[in-house]
Amino acid sequence: MNFNLVYRLKSKSLWMDVVFYFLCALLIAVVFYYFLFLLKDYYQNQKIEEINKKIAVYGTQEQKNSEAKVFDYKKKIDDFTVIINNHKISSNIFTFIEENTLPTVWFSNFSMSESSNDLRLSGESNNMETLSHQISILENNKDYVSNINILNSQVGAGGTIRFVLNASLNPEIFKSKTVIQSNGN
Repeated sequence: MNFNLVYRLKSKSLWMDVVFYFLCALLIAVVFYYFLFLLKDYYQNQKIEEINKKIAVYGTQEQKNSEAKVFDYKKKIDDFTVIINNHKISSNIFTFIEENTLPTVWFSNFSMSESSNDLRLSGESNNMETLSHQISILENNKDYVSNINILNSQVGAGGTIRFVLNASLNPEIFKSKTVIQSNGN
């Protein structure tokens, strides 16, 4: 029995020796390649520094100062571009109403919510047909008006129609520089 035990230990130690030496060789290879890549990285950084020095030689100090000014101006222009692109032109609403109102319709009250793009107009017209035609003109401006609701309409003294309407505006009306005049005017 003693012989069997010694044989088992020798056979297991042979495999253990093979695995041990394999792992040692693997560790040595990993350390070798680590230092190899570290050395290669060092030489590449040296080459990059040499190229940067060559690039720095080109151009005078005046040119470098001019380049810095150009980049500063570019940054300022980009900042103003963001501000201008986000700017809303509320006065376009007045131009839009003026250009799209019939001569026999007049508005007495005006309120606007720029955050929700809603416009509430109170006014009078000669008759119901004129009011209907006015609403039709506003509704046909699909570029600027998305929806119109009549909140109230009453026949006033002398047969005039008093009305309150609510218009949902497209955000494009605040961005556009010009407002298209309707064909119904």
